[in-house]
Amino acid sequence: MKREPISKTPLFTKEQIEAAIAAAPDYVDDPESPYDPNNEAEVKAFWANARRVMPGEHRFQQHAKKSR
Repeated sequence: MKREPISKTPLFTKEQIEAAIAAAPDYVDDPESPYDPNNEAEVKAFWANARRVMPGEHRFQQHAKKSR
């Protein structure tokens, strides 16, 4: 049995995507952010030690080790 895609048409048209990008601000001021999202060096420094966690790899998703 061949599976059919859930969504056959894109959710947004190319024009809607371009309009959203054009309407986006050039500068973001977020006082609660731990780094300035407009400063590329600060962003890279903040995420330098980040580790990607794939589905099933999170420590809460792993089975507890049984001790005897």
